[in-house]
Amino acid sequence: MAVGHTILSNYTKRKRVKAHPTIWLILTVLISLFVSTGCKEKPKEKLPYEHSVENIPATPVSQNLTKANHTPTLYPSGGKRFNLGDQKGIVHSVSVENDQLFFKDISQPVVILNFFSTWSLPCQAEAPYLVDIQKKYPKQIFVMGVLLHPDDHLQELEKFINENQIDYFISSSSENDRFTQKILEKLHMPDILPIPLTVIYHGGHYYRHYEGAVPIEMIEHDIKTILR
Repeated sequence: MAVGHTILSNYTKRKRVKAHPTIWLILTVLISLFVSTGCKEKPKEKLPYEHSVENIPATPVSQNLTKANHTPTLYPSGGKRFNLGDQKGIVHSVSVENDQLFFKDISQPVVILNFFSTWSLPCQAEAPYLVDIQKKYPKQIFVMGVLLHPDDHLQELEKFINENQIDYFISSSSENDRFTQKILEKLHMPDILPIPLTVIYHGGHYYRHYEGAVPIEMIEHDIKTILR
């Protein structure tokens, strides 16, 4: 307690008062607590998941999901339906009911939604990694790019696809923005979103999302966890 006594001695000398023993004891305890606990670095396991890949906790998913499950393709009676199509004329309909997504004609159990803009440098940098993921897990994963504000950036999309050699599905539908708003609503996120926004669904159930560009190792860590 040498530090504590030095501070107390200087304090009493400056004030020219004689401290009561009880006051000495209280101040000594307070200073000891500050020195021992006040400057500790935050433990690694308390950091956000993007700072520690090894400590990412698995997001709870439905106990009914198994490796044999596929992404739901039958539409429920209710829910909001969106028709998402690419420039080749391929259309995948998605129905959102409560917190579950139903994908038509998509058999892969894991769907990765990637909301992006062609002008964004982080989006451009992330695209090749999504290409690799789609090639690496063709039977397990379906990557679906969702172009934001397609009416404003449709002419730039072809260049974006060619430069990044993209072969995964990219929706340029006029329903993209409404679909994006619905997903943001389900994620409880503001209308102004960081891009790219990547959301992973397993069996139609939300698993995890990433705001902004993240290391590919982080996404692959989650993929391997899901596919175990």
